[in-house]
Amino acid sequence: MEKIFYAERSAYPSSERAIEKILRDVFGAENAVIARTETGKPYLADHLGLFFSVAHTDELLFVAFSDTEVGIDAERLDRAVDYLSIVKKFPVAEREEISSARQFLERWVVKESAVKYLGSTLAKELKTLCFSQGKLLRKGAEMPVALTVKTFRGHIVAVCGKRDFENAEFIGIGTL
Repeated sequence: MEKIFYAERSAYPSSERAIEKILRDVFGAENAVIARTETGKPYLADHLGLFFSVAHTDELLFVAFSDTEVGIDAERLDRAVDYLSIVKKFPVAEREEISSARQFLERWVVKESAVKYLGSTLAKELKTLCFSQGKLLRKGAEMPVALTVKTFRGHIVAVCGKRDFENAEFIGIGTL
């Protein structure tokens, strides 16, 4: 059960409100309690057999749901980014594969989705993660995860999880 929901960011005052709507309308969970880990990762306190992750840009909010751990991240494809100064902090193997802002953004969202999957922080993981030749490495070892990278409405979206999200469609959740 891998699902990716989205909404206009302006439709929800907070991502928690969007998550509550999805839990209620799609999964029938009326009174689910959303808690946060020490690193700020949201999760369901009463579990319900569901895991989720949230990403947002200035325009859209994305929420990935699965029955196993999951992380999602998104960026606008037209985002102006000085990637050359940031990519210097990436491992050499990864740097050599980046020659455009789009290639940088793809790697960035993959790394961010992995950080969310791990329940960690970017500050802690930036130097440990390397996305090169289609594989995600952490501290030099390949992570046993499925990575999905999609484009949607001018955004690049990456999902990191135990299961593949290739067949997951983007499901609009409307407004409150």
